[in-house]
Parts: sequence; structure tokens; C-alpha cells
Amino acid sequence: MKYWQNTRLDTQRGQALVLGLFLVMLLAVALIYQFGVGQVVGRKARLIHAADAAAYSGALVQARALNMQAYINLTQTAHQVAMAHLVTLGSWSLFAATQGQQLAMFNPPAHVIGMMFGAQHLAGYTASAAALGLRDMARTGGQLPRLFAEHDRIVRHVLLAASDAVHQSMQSSRDRAITQVLEQNFPQSRVTQKTLLTQDGSARQAAAHVPVRYPADRFAPVSWEVHNHLEKTYATRYKPTSGYRRFLEDVVALYDFLDVRDHVQRNSWAVRYQCPQLRHELRRRGRTVLNSSGNWQSTDTQSYHALRSNQYIGCYYREYPMGWGWIPGRAKVPGTDMPYSEKVPDNFGDIDFWRWVTQATSWDIFSGNANPLANSLAAVGKPQWEGGGLVPFYDVRDAYRRRPLGFTITVRQRFTDQPTLAISTSAETFFEPASENRRYRNEQPGMWHPFWQAHLVPNPVKKED
Repeated sequence: MKYWQNTRLDTQRGQALVLGLFLVMLLAVALIYQFGVGQVVGRKARLIHAADAAAYSGALVQARALNMQAYINLTQTAHQVAMAHLVTLGSWSLFAATQGQQLAMFNPPAHVIGMMFGAQHLAGYTASAAALGLRDMARTGGQLPRLFAEHDRIVRHVLLAASDAVHQSMQSSRDRAITQVLEQNFPQSRVTQKTLLTQDGSARQAAAHVPVRYPADRFAPVSWEVHNHLEKTYATRYKPTSGYRRFLEDVVALYDFLDVRDHVQRNSWAVRYQCPQLRHELRRRGRTVLNSSGNWQSTDTQSYHALRSNQYIGCYYREYPMGWGWIPGRAKVPGTDMPYSEKVPDNFGDIDFWRWVTQATSWDIFSGNANPLANSLAAVGKPQWEGGGLVPFYDVRDAYRRRPLGFTITVRQRFTDQPTLAISTSAETFFEPASENRRYRNEQPGMWHPFWQAHLVPNPVKKED
């Protein structure tokens, strides 16, 4: 009996080992599966982080490009303001020099101005004696026109060229940044961009940098492609139309030196019983304007208008020019707001002033407020400055004014031991005014303030056919 029991025990020995081996095999399979899943998750997480970093970097490059355009536009505006100041300084220089010339010729005499209009105007008139040397500063080839030409060169050949380069290279710079970020995240993999049609219809070629080596997964090649959310380029080139001119005029209005320089001083004495309401007048006229052709020009004149009368035309003003200066930019003739004549007598000894005016011009010498004779002398002695005129600029397309500049990239990594991983991520460049006092909160998106920023966004939902 005892022998029989020992025999049964011997036959059952080792059955637990089989079960244990089976369990060990199951555990090994589970561990291998877990390792494979973990490897896939790790690879995917790495790819997600790299794709997010690349997309954000691309959007940041776009933001920097748009901010650069804003800085260029603001710099263009600053140069236009500087050119407006230069033409104003030019007309002031000519005005002061010619006034000193008239003072030396006693035409009109200084004591007459002082007697008629007071000590302040007398002091201003006599101070012009020290300004005779200013004429050369504004003449062709002088210091002021050379500075004006240098500003014009920077506007046309530096800033405009830089703006064109930024616009044309923005998308390619973005793509290079995306490629570089992916290369930094996968330093031993070849990173290529699939050839796609750009917004202008040209093809982009893929760039290869690192050779492929297998079987290590760290050498698995990476490819990516981009899809722009907008059909056309975000910015476009605009011509300097009337809206741009109004903007520049609003900016120039912030400077008192460029403001309208009109002033009339009337003598208090009654002169003629035929027109007791009229008086001798000292008229100062000056303005800096941006004409319809986009040229800055400045005019400064001053004349003594003596009240006269005769039996033929009654009361009228006899003009005695005291100072004049006109910087015309590229204009050939003065505008309609500057009455003048191309043929002015050297003196009025041979013909009466009123008779010549009524026969040869349409000037208002009865109740006018201009200095037409001084304008005529300014037009005759105008210097010619090189340069001038507005240039095109870049701004957001009107159709995209309320839309961000977005794109989606799809990054793929091909492995030998598992299917290819593909990750899509989207980013946008958007306009967000940054001001603590909310000064710019109502500012429209555009390339006039450097408020462009970047962020990641959810992938857009594809519309089903």
C-alpha cells in the first residue's frame, strides 16, 4: 500500500512546473506587449512635442515678420515727417534770407513796420538782417536738400527693399524654422519637407540633411508638410492712396512747427473815408502740405498791404513783399491755394500796381487774404530738390482683416518595427494690442503696430464633401 502511494506521488511530480512555465510565458508576452505599447506611446509623445514646438516656432516667425513690417511702416512714417520738417526748414530759410534782403533795401522801411504794427513786428523784421546766409542752406545742392535726398534714398532703396524682402521670405523663413526645430528634436534623423505648392503657385523642394540608418529607431526618418488656412498671402502691397495721405497729414498735425502759419496784424488807424472799415495789414502766410502727388512742399511769405484808393477802382491793397520762400518738392507750379503770376514786373515805376494787377491777373486786391506778389517771387526763385513722393507699403488684406494667419503641419516618422506615426498640429499668428492703459484696444489688425503674437490652436475641423 505504501509502495503504491509513493508511486502515485512520483507520477504527479513536475506538473506545477508546467503551469509555472505557462504563467511565465504569459507574463513575458504581457511584458513584451507592454514594452511595445510603451515604446509607441513614447515615440508618439516625442513626435507630438516636436510637432507642437515646430508649429509654434513657425507661427512665431510669422509674428516677427509682421511686426517687422509694422516697424518698417512706422519708420517710413518717421522719414516722411522728417522730410516735411526739412522742406519747412527750407522755406523758412529762404523766407528769412529774402526778408533780410528786403530790410537792407528799405522795401518796406523798418520804421514803417514798427510805426504801423508795433515793436514786436519791428524786432522780428530787423532780426532778419542776420539771416542772409541761410539762403545757401536751402538752395539746390545745399545742406537741407542733401539731407532730404538722403531720407528719400532710405525710404526708397533701404526700407522699401527690406519690406519687399520680408514679405517674400516670410513663408520660406517659417518653413526653415519648422525644419530646424524638428532637426533639433531628431538630431540623428533625416528631416524632409514634402514638396507642396505655395500660395504663389511655385513648388518648394524638400531638404535632406542626415542620412538614414537602420534598424535603430532614433534614425527613423521624419517628413512633414504644411497646409495654410488662407488661400492667398496674408499681406499685400498697397499704393499710397488718399487714405495713406490723410494718415500722414494726421501725424504731421501733431507737430506745431508744421502747423499752418497764417497770421494777420491790422493797423488801428482809419485810413480812407471811402472804406472806413479797412486798415493797413501785415499778412503772414505759411503752410506745409502733402499734395495729391505725394510730394511735400512748404511755402512761407509775408507782405505789407498798404491801403490805397483811387477814382478808378476805389479802395484796394498795395502789396509790398517782405519775405518769401517756396520748396516745391517735385511740383512745377504752385497749387490753386497759392495765387501767383509768372510774369511780374521788376518794379512798378513804369506801371501802376493796381493797373497791372487788373490787366494781367485775377488777384483779389480788394478784400483778399493772400500774398500773391510774394508768391510770385517765391515761384520764380524756387530751388529744385531731388527726391520726394510716397512709396508703396504692405498691410493685411482687407478680406483677412478679422482673421488670424494660421496653418497646420503634419509630421510623420517612419519606423521598421511599427506603422508610421503621423501627428497634425495647428498654430496661428494673431493681433493682440498690448497696452496697460488700453490705449490701443480698439486698434484694427494691421501692420502699423507691432502687436502680432503666436499660439497653438486646435486643428480645424475638416468639412465633409
